[in-house]
Amino acid sequence: MKMTHVINAIESPCDGVVTRFFFEAGELVTDGTILVEVEPAATEEKAEGKA
Repeated sequence: MKMTHVINAIESPCDGVVTRFFFEAGELVTDGTILVEVEPAATEEKAEGKA
């Protein structure tokens, strides 16, 4: 029996930009697989040169 799970939302621990995908469209992945790499967004302090 084929099992299908649809992910409607993924939560990230921080705001950022997805910089890399570790899967192809239509590829089957197992539970716990890392799907993307996220580069954290610069905070306002870092953006203003205060950090």
